[in-house]
Amino acid sequence: MQEIQDSGKIWCKGTTGPVHAIRSGNKIFATGKEEDQSIECWVDNGILCVDLHGVGIRLARKFPLDLEPTLSGSLFNGFTKTKHADVKIVSAKQDRVEERVVMSDTYTSGLFSTMNSQDFWALIWQDI
Repeated sequence: MQEIQDSGKIWCKGTTGPVHAIRSGNKIFATGKEEDQSIECWVDNGILCVDLHGVGIRLARKFPLDLEPTLSGSLFNGFTKTKHADVKIVSAKQDRVEERVVMSDTYTSGLFSTMNSQDFWALIWQDI
């Protein structure tokens, strides 16, 4: 069973600053986390599950673990169990990465601001 082994920041080729990423198996995944967001990540059934929570917005992202990395970059800081190296990165913008977003009135009226990650995940991926 695959799990998350490490997290930190990476520098992607062509970006202006480092971005948050996690390592699962041999792959590095750029989560898309912004500085003002909290994050919770876990692996379930071959999917990297990412819950990003900011002020007035909450995002759920599904990264299939079999995605091939397409971006070049290098580990920047924060990784404690991964040797510094140039790496290939799976981006949050790749095909097959699914995303659902809750914001504005839906965010405030649905208790999404106080919901735990597991409950949020179950609700957001329901077919509506």
